[in-house]
Amino acid sequence: MQPFPALRHLMALAFLAAVAGLLPGASTAGAEIAEGQAAPFRVLPEGTFMVWENLDTGEKVQGVVGRTHGLIVSWIWEGRSFSSFAHICMDCVAAGVPPDGGVLGQLFPLQVGKAVTFTRRLAGEAWRDRIEVLTTEQVTVPAGTFDTYVLLRVSEQVRGDWRAEQRTWYAPELGWVVKFEGYNNKGGGERWQAVNFD
Repeated sequence: MQPFPALRHLMALAFLAAVAGLLPGASTAGAEIAEGQAAPFRVLPEGTFMVWENLDTGEKVQGVVGRTHGLIVSWIWEGRSFSSFAHICMDCVAAGVPPDGGVLGQLFPLQVGKAVTFTRRLAGEAWRDRIEVLTTEQVTVPAGTFDTYVLLRVSEQVRGDWRAEQRTWYAPELGWVVKFEGYNNKGGGERWQAVNFD
């Protein structure tokens, strides 16, 4: 199973969201997220156009925000449909995470220090995951400057030696990811940033 194509699409989604410099949440100098502040789940409006850039290759991709069902967000990326749990875990939707997120739903409202650990199963394989809200950070991408929550996801194959880490920068005022990077111990990896949201 190739988990990073899914991460790539999640990153593309995040990148598209960040590019919308005119949308709420994008600024040239915003107030930072206050210590201890919690952020409820938000999502960009359906139909929002996004452009993302691969930081390693310079490739730009386009997408459109789709419908939201509970904590499951969807988008169309380069003509293909994708879904993710709250911008954070694409593999989780394929593994049957419910719209309320199940145990993953405990991450919201986001707050530094919150974490969930869970096992997901797909196609006869199992992975152990931990997602943690690490910190807040103000980031600047071509789409604008955003106050974000940085989420770290660590995934390990239960009966194997595959391991991956991904960091996601989620901008709560925007309701989308604006930056993403993910790597695995087999040499795969991707880094994306949002260029435009419209």
